Amino acid sequence: MTKTPAEYGHETRNVAALRRAADEVGGISPGEDVEYVVVDDEKASRDRVELASEEPEDYDTEFYVDLVARAAAGVLGPFGWTQSDILSDVEEGHQQVLQTAPPTTQ
Repeated sequence: MTKTPAEYGHETRNVAALRRAADEVGGISPGEDVEYVVVDDEKASRDRVELASEEPEDYDTEFYVDLVARAAAGVLGPFGWTQSDILSDVEEGHQQVLQTAPPTTQ
C-alpha cells in the first residue's frame, strides 16, 4: 500500500484490508504489502475481506469465479471464448471446458 486508509477516496478491497489491519494487527505502513482474502464482496466495509494472517476459513466463491473467468477470457479470447461462455460452462458444471471446441458465435 502506498497510503493510509484515510488518504483513499473509495472504499476498495485494499482499503478494507488496511482498515482491518489497523484493527487486527495495529496497521500497515505505507509501502508495506497486505495479503487478504475476499470473503464477502457484497459488503462495503472492512468485513468484505479477511487478512491472510487471520487464516480465513471461507471465501467469496462468486468473486473468485468471476476473477478467474475474466483472466481465462483474456487468454482464450482469440479462440472464440468469452467471459460469458466460460461462466456458462462453469455454472453447468463442466470440468473440461478447455477440451471442447469453442462456442460458435451468431
